[in-house]
Amino acid sequence: MKASRRSNLERREQSREKILDAAETLFAQGGFNGVSLKDIARAAEVDTSLLHYYFVTKAGLFAAVLERRSEDVNRVRSQSMSDYAAAAGDQLTIRGLLQAYLQPTFDFIRSGGPSLQNYLVIIAQMNSTPAGQIAGTDVSPFDPVVQEFIRLLARARPDRSEAELYWFYHMLSGAIGLSWAQTGRIDQLSSGQCRSDDFEAICNQMVSVFAHGLDRAGDGSLIHGH
Repeated sequence: MKASRRSNLERREQSREKILDAAETLFAQGGFNGVSLKDIARAAEVDTSLLHYYFVTKAGLFAAVLERRSEDVNRVRSQSMSDYAAAAGDQLTIRGLLQAYLQPTFDFIRSGGPSLQNYLVIIAQMNSTPAGQIAGTDVSPFDPVVQEFIRLLARARPDRSEAELYWFYHMLSGAIGLSWAQTGRIDQLSSGQCRSDDFEAICNQMVSVFAHGLDRAGDGSLIHGH
């Protein structure tokens, strides 16, 4: 009886993962509004009723796709920042924090193959979707680690106002989202000198540009537009 129950649980979990895999691929390709539950059920080779059983709505499925890998992303980011902060002590720098925040995520994604590439695209979609448009995504699963990053930024630059640091993250988040969307725009503009799938170069450039920007914006220009 116990073996049978365990077998049923395993089958349910396998079905759920199969649905999430299919949804991740299709959402990355077509966006939230460009994919139906029927499309996902067909790709997962299950009945649509099973999607309703596990996730209730398409928004619930989208939120589950976001949540599934967020723990791994949060873990590598948080551990990297914690290790850096412990090693740096009172000598925290913006460049060091950016490296600690960005590098492990880019490394994690590069090691994960197409499924993690799809996940990046979905995060980029979420970051460019107005709050409340997709039910259940008003609060990002990444918010706690983002707040941790901002607290460390405040330690590194106590001369910056809280608003400046949030604006800094806002601009950084936009650059991350554009990069993860892999639109190919930079490939065309640069005639192939830069590639939207070159995550190592993207990470290095992002650290350099944003560290320099916050260090040089000493007159409140981040919030006043001067």
